[in-house]
Amino acid sequence: MGVQRPEDIHHLFSSAFNEGNVDAIIALYEPEGALIPQPGQVTRGHTAIRHALAQFLALKGTMQVRTVFVIHGTGIALLRGQWTLTGTGPDGSPVRMVGQSVEIARQQPTGDWLLAIDHPFGAD
Repeated sequence: MGVQRPEDIHHLFSSAFNEGNVDAIIALYEPEGALIPQPGQVTRGHTAIRHALAQFLALKGTMQVRTVFVIHGTGIALLRGQWTLTGTGPDGSPVRMVGQSVEIARQQPTGDWLLAIDHPFGAD
């Protein structure tokens, strides 16, 4: 089942993240979608996105995302979110990350919505 509304993307992302379901996260991206895992670094495509997300999933943490807004265009949507990730670092110490995200979702020929660009720190 695909994403019927771009308003659902943040919730689906955080739910899949909290379950550790990387396949469900990857399914939210276009095949050649872009993720900026840290400022100045762009990854493109499912394989690169999977690799970039591995470091965050390794924290075995919990992510919360609050959607700030979704602006619809024709077949495209701009999303903005506020997120918090709490987990455990490799040395066992607690980790807490926060960010202000910006995403572009595009409606697919099937009618589903997928992430074309995901910048977790884009509004920081």
